[in-house]
Amino acid sequence: MGRGYMGKLLNVDLSSGQIAAETLDEQLCQDYIGGYGLGARLLYDRMPARAAPLGPDNILGLLTGPLTGTQALIGSRFVAVGKSPKTDTWGDGNCGGGWGPELKAAGYDGILFRGIADKPVYLLIEDGRAELRDAGDLWGMTVSDLEDGLLARHGKDAQVVSIGPAGEKLSYLAAIMNEKERAAGRSGLGAVMGSKRLKAVVVHGSQKVPVADSDALKEMRRKYVKQTARFFDTLRDYGTAGITAESALSGDSPIRNWGGSGLDFPEERAKRISDDAVVGVKGYKRYACHACPIGCGGRMVQDEGEFALEYNEGKGHKPEYETLCMLGSNLLNDDLASLIKVNEICNAWGIDTISLGGTLGYVIECYENGLLTAQQLDGLEMRWGNARAIVDMSEKIVRRDGVGAVLADGVRQAWERFGRLGTEYAIHVHGEELPAHDPRFTPGLATTYTLAPTPGRHTQGGVIGAGSGLDLPEIDKYTYRGHADNHLKSVACTEVVNAAGLCIFGFLSFPFASLPDQLSAVTGWQWDADAVFRAGERIFTMRHLFNLRDGHNPLTRNVPRRMIGDPPLKEGNVRGVKVDIHTLNGEFLDRLDWDARTTVPSEARLRSLGMEFALADRAAWQVPAV
Repeated sequence: MGRGYMGKLLNVDLSSGQIAAETLDEQLCQDYIGGYGLGARLLYDRMPARAAPLGPDNILGLLTGPLTGTQALIGSRFVAVGKSPKTDTWGDGNCGGGWGPELKAAGYDGILFRGIADKPVYLLIEDGRAELRDAGDLWGMTVSDLEDGLLARHGKDAQVVSIGPAGEKLSYLAAIMNEKERAAGRSGLGAVMGSKRLKAVVVHGSQKVPVADSDALKEMRRKYVKQTARFFDTLRDYGTAGITAESALSGDSPIRNWGGSGLDFPEERAKRISDDAVVGVKGYKRYACHACPIGCGGRMVQDEGEFALEYNEGKGHKPEYETLCMLGSNLLNDDLASLIKVNEICNAWGIDTISLGGTLGYVIECYENGLLTAQQLDGLEMRWGNARAIVDMSEKIVRRDGVGAVLADGVRQAWERFGRLGTEYAIHVHGEELPAHDPRFTPGLATTYTLAPTPGRHTQGGVIGAGSGLDLPEIDKYTYRGHADNHLKSVACTEVVNAAGLCIFGFLSFPFASLPDQLSAVTGWQWDADAVFRAGERIFTMRHLFNLRDGHNPLTRNVPRRMIGDPPLKEGNVRGVKVDIHTLNGEFLDRLDWDARTTVPSEARLRSLGMEFALADRAAWQVPAV
């Protein structure tokens, strides 16, 4: 077995209560690395096709990568995987903090949950010993109170992942939380965890992750920490909050529910929810995840005023870029205190802030255009920039209170429940609200949002890029031909970063070479750029096969007109831009050697990736052609 792995998975059948460890397959680790790469292959093999996302056959996986818990730069991440109730496709969420490294210290690389418990439970793992415990007294607790209680019970050195009441109530916006404020937020996997009546997983261990060449890894750490990119300084000083204002002005982030420009949210307003304003809040203190030299995390105090925090003694986590944009500039809200408050509400109840912001954008624009009334919205005047109403509606959504029950499953479900009002204002791809990066500014995102196995996601390559130091040809972004090879390399690199257990934002702060070099030092297997691209494409394809088996063709997904500039904006930095999504998608499918109408990979491509196992299945897939 390669180093970097503890060599074991834990299988938990919640219906029967049976728990069993299994030895990791070394070849699968070489082929799919870990994280959602390994998870996609395991779930494809072990789940029936067309399994109901909230049913017993859906498997919820919590998985680490080989670099998680080592001294590799930024090796702290774990992923949650399963079938998404939001999109009915492959789903995953990525999270930092201390839980992933602690799971490996407890002796496991991952946990797979199947079935549904007959009563609320939590899983306790201590140095390889695992048992299910009754969680009846924990059900209904907020994330912060729950974690305090479990750490008091099992020791302050333990780590907890959990769901809040939103996950228990099966909200499609529900996240899986760690360290009170870190979220595996997308795909609605908190609802999957809630459907299984699994409240939390507590882990504690003392084992060390084996590393093939610890001296080489230490030397690489010293080397690469001296070769940081500009993003390193921004993250160190502000976290992702450091790009909020510039993104609003450049057109990178959506304004007024994707219908406006930076002129609607000018610099003097944008700076109120960005960089120095954010880190200038009372009691601000930085912190870092495991093995991270950046330290982009931050906590603060807001214990007075209209939006005083209440769930954690007035303490809260610094809102990051996606939260500041989707609930700030996207809603024309420049009240930082209200954003800190909504961030705390989401963390306590376990809700994805991106999806909440997208949902509120839809509601506000429907209200502003007379499609919804204050009476329908429980008396709230949902206007642009109305901070009080934004906070109050957020409370209703997390609690499923009143109209909050209509909105608690996101934009697509709200649009359906309101009788398909305001289709133009319902900004999502296949049920997933879009994040705060605009294809009109980075056209390759149009392909990422529509063709990636998890729709509407910005951390799937094509925008995040492959890191500094990778020599890719420079092509004008508004010249829509010739991008496919660059896009595939970016996607493949991002897949490996996510599968290996690295933080994608931290990775962008270091040279690309740090990825294959650290993988080689940790695992003992030889990695170079070509190996990264091959493995990344294999992982991307594996997640796609999970969807194809269910008959899902990403070309049938809806494309919000505003997302591609149809019609183009008349003002702002991206005025006049209409993204040629058909050319971008067509060339990418051709580069992948996937069918242009069904997106089914060719037999030759599957063989070239060593995925012959899928050839027998391929003939049985019933994928609609477009």
